[in-house]
Amino acid sequence: MRSLLCVPASQPKMVEKALTLDCDQIILDLEDSVTPADKVAARTYLKDFLSKVETKKRISLRVNELSSTFANADIDLICGFNPQPLSSVILPKIHSLDDVNSWAAKLPTNTQLEVQIESAMGLINAPQIASHPQVISLAFGPADFMASAGMPSSNPGTPWPEAANALQWPLMQVVIAAHAHAKTAYDGPYFQITDDAGLSTSARTARALGVDGKWVIHPNQIALVNEAFTPSPAEIAHAKEIIAAFNASSGATNLDGLMIDEASKKVAERLLERVTQIRK
Repeated sequence: MRSLLCVPASQPKMVEKALTLDCDQIILDLEDSVTPADKVAARTYLKDFLSKVETKKRISLRVNELSSTFANADIDLICGFNPQPLSSVILPKIHSLDDVNSWAAKLPTNTQLEVQIESAMGLINAPQIASHPQVISLAFGPADFMASAGMPSSNPGTPWPEAANALQWPLMQVVIAAHAHAKTAYDGPYFQITDDAGLSTSARTARALGVDGKWVIHPNQIALVNEAFTPSPAEIAHAKEIIAAFNASSGATNLDGLMIDEASKKVAERLLERVTQIRK
């Protein structure tokens, strides 16, 4: 996965347009991007849309947090489908393994769950959350996390210049927790929609930290995120050289002044596996 496009379920034209875009996953949002007054109509639309949609893209539904007055209606919507059209359910504001267990008990058996880590408590408990057998990914939510951690911000999800790189540490903790349990790790959205340079930097930094993909909130962000998370031809060629050099050695070798060992080979193989997944 590279780009995950989050679209308001209250905007049918945006939802249907998403099917034509080059994102890898569509997240139909019933939470923050839908006002309380629009949630009933959004569910009604989704009931019809999801019963008819045909696409090879992953389609997920982000529900309202379990403590809200809207969660039960979201659960009824999901449980009402047979067969189930959703690839997964996105759980926002998860703080503990108990939160995941509560959701799992209310949703259809074996529903794949994708968890947003958006609070200080959620970050502390991220390894336990990732251990749940139905959880397939963790996603970092920068804006809500900053609010939880008391970090001031002039723009959503963006720390002050004095702490410009402050979110790299919690993002890395999410990556470690997810990958320790063989789950996928995603970065949250970049909110400055017209700032292409900032988005590209954010996405490339996330990939450098081991993140597998990034949420986007506007169609114009998809191409830049896909580019950042797609290994370049030069990366692919270098990875193949490393593997070939190691396989031709007795356990370690020198490639243009770079020591190649088993760890080097594993990194190269991981990159080529990513290329294969993207091409699929």
